[in-house]
Amino acid sequence: MRRTIGAALAVAIIAIPAVAAPAPRLPANHALWLRVAQCEQPGAGYGGVNWKHRGPRYEGGLGFYSGSWDSYKPQGYPDNAGDATWRQQMIVANRLWARAGWGWGCDRR
Repeated sequence: MRRTIGAALAVAIIAIPAVAAPAPRLPANHALWLRVAQCEQPGAGYGGVNWKHRGPRYEGGLGFYSGSWDSYKPQGYPDNAGDATWRQQMIVANRLWARAGWGWGCDRR
């Protein structure tokens, strides 16, 4: 009896279709950060930006100073902004902006 129930449960679990997780919502100021990134690191990535930039001092599409990235990235984010997704970079940019205000070279407001 236990084997029959266990086997039926295993078949039921396998038969459940996987549901894709919804894509995270865009940051409310997505367009603003995209314009800043297009100026900071133009390239062939999403929105015409080089999000994978791994410079010695500045990283990612938004040109984070490495110390700023390290200070404001949430736990579990990559050590280099150039390894983060563009969404992650915008999240960190919002955290930095909320604390320190504007400081990007291309922050035409």
